[in-house]
Formats: sequence, C-alpha cells, structure tokens
Amino acid sequence: MNTSFTLFRLQTQDTLRMKMNARLKEIDRIIAADLEVIQAKAKFSEAQEIHKSRESSLNDLAAQAREKKLKRELTQSNLFSGKVRNPKELQDLQAETHALDRAIAKLEEEQLHAMMEVEEADALEENARKELQAVLDRKATENSRLMSEKNKIEAEIPLVDAQRQVLIDQLDADSFRIYRNLMKSKAGRAVAEIHDDSCGACGVVITPADIQAAKSSSKMIYCKNCGRILYKS
Repeated sequence: MNTSFTLFRLQTQDTLRMKMNARLKEIDRIIAADLEVIQAKAKFSEAQEIHKSRESSLNDLAAQAREKKLKRELTQSNLFSGKVRNPKELQDLQAETHALDRAIAKLEEEQLHAMMEVEEADALEENARKELQAVLDRKATENSRLMSEKNKIEAEIPLVDAQRQVLIDQLDADSFRIYRNLMKSKAGRAVAEIHDDSCGACGVVITPADIQAAKSSSKMIYCKNCGRILYKS
C-alpha cells in the first residue's frame, strides 16, 4: 500500500469537508444577518416612530383645543348668564373670550398642519412597510435557494465522512497521527503532490530518489523544506 497516496486521498476528503463546513457557516451567517433586511427593518421602525410621534402631537393639540373650547363655553356662560353685572368683570370675561378664540384658532391651524404631517408620516410608514415586505419576499426566495444548498451539503457530509473512514481504516495509527498533526501545523495541507519535480506546496526541487520513493514506497517521504508528506502520482 502506498501510504502517501492514501493520505493524499484522505486530505482531499478533509479539504472537501472543511469547505462544506465553511459554506454551511457562511449560509447561516447570510440568513441570520442580512444587511439589506436589517436596513429595511430599521427604516420601517424609524417611520413608525415618526408616525407615532406626529400622531401624539396631533392628539395633544386636539386635547388643548377641547380644553380651550370648554373654557370658552364656561366663560361665555358666565358672560351671558346675567349673574355678572360688574362692568370690569364683564370686560374681563369678554377679553378672555377673545383670547380664547384666538388661542383656539391658532390651535386649529396647528392641528391642520399636524394632520398634514400625520398623513405624510402615514405615507412614509406605508412605503417603508412595502419596501420591507419586498426585501423579505426577495430574501425568502434567495434564502430558499440557500436552504436548498444547505440541505444538499448536509446530506453529502455523511457520504464524505464514510469515504474518509474507509481511508482512515487503511492507515496505521502512527501514520494517521502524523497526518493529523501536519494538518494542524501546515494550515490544512499535510500532503504535497510533486509537480515538475518540485514540492507542490513550497516549490522546492525534490531529488529523483525522493520522487521515486514518494511514488512507489509505503514509507512516507517528507519535503526537506516545508516538512510536508510528499506524494507522486
């Protein structure tokens, strides 16, 4: 058995497994933290707050106007009741009525302006809601594709694991231990294939003897520069 060849095939499966896991994490990240969705939700939330604030202002103005009108009714009631006969008091009541009329007119003008602002805010909120729904609908389609991809990857992982295990079972414990240690220390590349008489990882020239050994021997041959296991097809 050519141990280097078996390890090279195992590395191919391990690399595929790592890529699959990385893609699964990327899909989860995309679905969980989509910037476009976050921005659309923030815009809708802001529009809701503006609408709520303007409606609150309109309600406050309406309450003030009701209070002024009630006070004017009481003032006019006193003015025309015949109970007040003092000219000074009658003059004060008339002045208060006029002041209340002016205040009510001003409040009604402010109410009209506030109503227009509420209508504008309502339109902005509705537009923001539609934009958010459009983004969610589009993302639902995109996420559906992502979920399909995720399901496909998750279904393939057991097959890759099974193929890995078949290869692992062909190795002795020492060879597998060396391979795992190199995978950790060499950034996931424990085995380097020889290309054009050079190490496929670091590029150093390999001697003819080592090339032949890597090609035919069950003994593992290492690159004298980077320390990886050498494999020659």
